[in-house]
Amino acid sequence: MLKHLIVTTALAALPGGAIAQQTSGEVGGFPPEDIEIVVKTGEGGAPEVSATEFTLALGGYYRFNFTCPDAKDDETGFHFESEGLMTNAHIRVVSVGDMEIYMQGLGFRALECDEPGTVKFSFHPMRAGTYDFIVRDHSEPPQVVNGVFVVE
Repeated sequence: MLKHLIVTTALAALPGGAIAQQTSGEVGGFPPEDIEIVVKTGEGGAPEVSATEFTLALGGYYRFNFTCPDAKDDETGFHFESEGLMTNAHIRVVSVGDMEIYMQGLGFRALECDEPGTVKFSFHPMRAGTYDFIVRDHSEPPQVVNGVFVVE
């Protein structure tokens, strides 16, 4: 066990990161693996997302990218929420543009884009499970796309 920890720590310290694939049950090292949802405006303003299911390794290190290329204002923007994942993950860094907020475990509830751009957050999923997420527009009632994060 100690030998495995030393090897894993040494590999993680190499430039560019040496651990290419996340292993369930082990805390992932730098760099985080990118996962992405691109949300665009579909027919009638409904959100269309690039992916609705993600499989993650317990303890892996991920950077989630929520991209809204065609949001223009409060009425055309989109909202992302996954309460289950957020409460069962260790949040590391949140970034918007070139600004970074080092969370180190603190949480947040949702992401929202009201103009074109990407919001990113890096995290370690800390509990196995299936966690729903929603992406919705700002209409009343909102048009919603459902998805799921599966942490194994």
